[in-house]
Amino acid sequence: MASLRDAVKWLLFEIGAGYYTRKLATGPEAELRREFADFLAPPTGSRVLDVGCGPGHLARWLARRGCRVTGVDRGRRLVRIAQRLAAREGLSIEFKHAPAERLPFADAGFDLALATTVIYWVEEPRTVLLEMVRVTRPGGSVATLDPHASMSVPSIRDYCEGKGLSRQDTGKLVTWARAAGHNRRFTEDELRRLLAAAGLAELALERRMGGLVWFARGVVPPGPKVAA
Repeated sequence: MASLRDAVKWLLFEIGAGYYTRKLATGPEAELRREFADFLAPPTGSRVLDVGCGPGHLARWLARRGCRVTGVDRGRRLVRIAQRLAAREGLSIEFKHAPAERLPFADAGFDLALATTVIYWVEEPRTVLLEMVRVTRPGGSVATLDPHASMSVPSIRDYCEGKGLSRQDTGKLVTWARAAGHNRRFTEDELRRLLAAAGLAELALERRMGGLVWFARGVVPPGPKVAA
């Protein structure tokens, strides 16, 4: 059943690649990702891996800030879109087609590995986090952006009304809330346990977007990695 769910999920992204690209290009989700980049604040020249990069909006944002960015996504159409958009801006970003559960990179090759709205969605979140830890150097960071347990369609609508968001932007966030309801939303304890189980230390968790979203990061400690 898990493998069937996984296949259906990624088929939806393959079919809806164009819609997803437009959805994340502007509005509250685009602003949230820029806020996430500020939360991480990678130094210029950092080797950054964007896992589940989608159309590469955040990857391009980080490249403009002077990071050396690699993006990986399971969706072939999304990778092609990301390559096209980066080329249009003259940005040097490597995009690869691969599943987050099997990253095609050597150990300890990145200073920062990040995943935005990926961990809540995948069928094997611990496997993905272990892979992110594996490809990040000791002392480097692994970071995630995912829904808080309080995210729901009513709470999203209340947030949007309070912010005076447009009908279009409200619709984008409602779509996300519905997806979260069918997948995962994290309490603080749940998210901390998951990140710690992947071997991360010095965890920092912050609630954003009216408390409905988690920004989280942890440090890859020196020594042996956690076994899968």
